[in-house]
Amino acid sequence: MLSPSAQRMSVAASPGTGRVLGLREVAAAGLLFLVLTLTLTYPFSLNAHRGVLAQGADDQEVMWIVGWDVHALIHQPLSMFDANILYPEPKTLAYAENLIGSALFAAPIVWLTGNLVLAVNAVALLSCALCGLGAYVLGRRLGMSAGASVCCGLIFAFSPPRFMRTIQIHVGAVQWIPFALAALHRYFDEGRKRDIRLAAAFATLQALTSGHGAVFAGLAITVLVVWRVALGDPLLVVRGLRDLGVPGLLAFVPAVLVFLPYRSLHETLLGGSTLGYWHTTPESFLASPTHLHQAIRPLITGTDVNANASAWLFPGYVPLLLAAVALLWPRAQAPASDRPARSGPWTRAALLVEAAAAAALAAAVAMSMFAPFRWRISDDLVISARSSARAWFVCLILAVLRLLLRSRVNVTVGDRLRLIREWAASARRDPRMPYAVIAGFCIWVAIAPPNRYWRIGLWRFIYTWPGLNFVRATPRFTVIGLLALAVLAGIGLDRLLGRLDSRRSRIAAAGAGVLLLLEFLMVPLGFTPFRIEFPGTERWLAAQRRPFVVAEVPATVPQTVYMLHSMAHWQKTIHGVARVIPASNQILFEQLANFPSESSVRALQDAGVNFLVVHTDDYPAGERPQLDERLQALAACLTLEYADPAGRVYSLDRSIASREGGCVRR
Repeated sequence: MLSPSAQRMSVAASPGTGRVLGLREVAAAGLLFLVLTLTLTYPFSLNAHRGVLAQGADDQEVMWIVGWDVHALIHQPLSMFDANILYPEPKTLAYAENLIGSALFAAPIVWLTGNLVLAVNAVALLSCALCGLGAYVLGRRLGMSAGASVCCGLIFAFSPPRFMRTIQIHVGAVQWIPFALAALHRYFDEGRKRDIRLAAAFATLQALTSGHGAVFAGLAITVLVVWRVALGDPLLVVRGLRDLGVPGLLAFVPAVLVFLPYRSLHETLLGGSTLGYWHTTPESFLASPTHLHQAIRPLITGTDVNANASAWLFPGYVPLLLAAVALLWPRAQAPASDRPARSGPWTRAALLVEAAAAAALAAAVAMSMFAPFRWRISDDLVISARSSARAWFVCLILAVLRLLLRSRVNVTVGDRLRLIREWAASARRDPRMPYAVIAGFCIWVAIAPPNRYWRIGLWRFIYTWPGLNFVRATPRFTVIGLLALAVLAGIGLDRLLGRLDSRRSRIAAAGAGVLLLLEFLMVPLGFTPFRIEFPGTERWLAAQRRPFVVAEVPATVPQTVYMLHSMAHWQKTIHGVARVIPASNQILFEQLANFPSESSVRALQDAGVNFLVVHTDDYPAGERPQLDERLQALAACLTLEYADPAGRVYSLDRSIASREGGCVRR
């Protein structure tokens, strides 16, 4: 029987050995991350009922989406995507994230308190804690110690690339991804049907919670499955589909139902994902708002990195160091009886050279057959080869190197096959490479145009792929990249802990956790007081006979403000924001910019608008006399129904047509 120290060394030598988690351990970890979330978001966490982390269009849009979902759950659950914005377009919820999964958690809070701000903030804080717990469960499933798994959770929950998107629940609420991956890894290791069905359920829950999260989950699952198949498990996909069975396939039904409205608008939505949509500045990859990072950065560079950044993408020094340990530090050796007899470093080097020589030979032969050739995507040159001379030269160099290694190791064909099988069997259970691939892919995609590095970016080649075009801003891929980095960091920490005895290992793990908390600390986390208040005009509309259609002016007010106004009555409104504004609404918005005018009134009448709300207090004081004069000129087709010091409501009679100089009956 192995000693405790030898057991730890064996686990460090073979990451991927899963652990069975008890309910008590999961509950304790969940409580830990909940307490840490409330602490690291202080004082915002104590004021979640009356404030937001940042007040802007994105936050207001999220408020409206969650509010609509909660309303639709009661009043029209079967037509939830027929939201009240962007009239007269159908399925307008599909022009943005649907957040149905988050709304399921927010609904009880809204019904009990009537406070949508509290509900959205509670969902955001809960998702942060669940991200930590999910990464902890994933770490334990991959064979990490409890201390390393806690650090894995700390990185995913509180590192800036994800933590700074906590309130952006359409991007930051990716808590179900690590749970899905943990179940998938257990299926890989043990082959139980229950685990792959559980992975399907978590993947569906993520798809309902966040479209971005669905893309990220699909990316991670694809990489893991391809990795397993490439390393000798070719029947994995077939076996997985068989083990899913009817229960597993039924678990995907809600995700499919949510996907269908987006699929029907695929071509329209694709226009919102373009090569020039987002500018990722190089400084973004070093930018972070934490206290420690801002204190250290002047010692490294005199450039104001944060001022020039377009996103907070720096994950932290400790996570990067621990991930480097996982990839570069030699593993603690397993007991001699567990090691392959002929898998020493020289043997591995010889096999690596042979593999490289085979690839070089294939490239040389292909170039000899087809050179000269050029591969272009649009106007961009990807590969150009005028001759095969260089490829043959590389092949020759590798062949000579292999001959030199012959004096050190002579491997037979049988040995090669056996060693390859042994390596593949070990690598299938080693999560370092697939998670390194995920992290590298996300960084590569995040280098998006337009900037001086755009020619090395991957996004220009793949942004039209199904699903990927749903992500408008490519730096958001770093959210799933951070999970991969957290896994690598946990493995790296266990590499270091494996060389210590039990007591020192626990102390070192606790120290690493403290360092991570200090590195991510931003307390006090400021907030902006915010509450949803409806003007008198909206309250008057709420008491009117339904259904009706509303338009509001002035056009200079953000569309998200008018979306929040519509929550007072939930009737159709021409206003709304989306990655792509429908052509009919663009025309209406352009006409409203000229209001009050005969053409703008005519456009509203033709669109079927019943009520026009004029927020007089949003017009400059100097323009209000002229506004009153022009409204008086349109009195024949605009009937004043309600007025207060802040605004007025006019009804539009569609039997009256506006003409130059006034209005006449149609």
